[in-house]
Amino acid sequence: MGSNVILIRKTLVEISGLRRSIGVFRCPGCLVEFETRMERAKVMTGLCIPCANKAAGRKRATHGLNNSNSRLHVTWANMKRRCLKPRGSEVQKYQGVTLCEEWMSFEPFMAWSLANGYSDRLTLDRIESSKGYEPGNCRYADYNVQAANRRLTDKNTSGHVGINWSRGKWAAKVQWKKKQIHLGRFKDKKDAIKARNDYLAANDLPHLRA
Repeated sequence: MGSNVILIRKTLVEISGLRRSIGVFRCPGCLVEFETRMERAKVMTGLCIPCANKAAGRKRATHGLNNSNSRLHVTWANMKRRCLKPRGSEVQKYQGVTLCEEWMSFEPFMAWSLANGYSDRLTLDRIESSKGYEPGNCRYADYNVQAANRRLTDKNTSGHVGINWSRGKWAAKVQWKKKQIHLGRFKDKKDAIKARNDYLAANDLPHLRA
């Protein structure tokens, strides 16, 4: 893969009866995540389609937001697909995540986005990750905020974000700007939860509370 290609994860999926290796990549231009076949990684620029088109000097139609080459339209299309036709690892990750009727059409979503801070440098984020995509539960945030707001993973056995069992004690940690901040290990899980929540409150971080 080229030096600009940022691979987040890969998985095997069945397409037309054949097993294909699909990668999830992060565009270095706008930080949005997108999927493509792994065999393309050897020749791809690393950019998502809208950023690649922009870099190539291709003009966008109309006002640049309502055609399939625009990043905003790609954001909407990906959101809709994850909710209605998830694939690969998305099936489990987005299980139960709904899309409101209003945003089934692109125009209302575009109007909301432009009125709520849309930028090519930000990504669409659900404020409460247990709820679906709707105007009252979404915002545009940078990658650090979105990464901090992710739901519990299958590997988490504590039932609380940022709390895990480690060497006979409950460890508390916070991930921020790609760094792990370890807050200590505690005999009582409640003490670990309190330590993490206190740290988030003291530093005004946008993470989910444990």
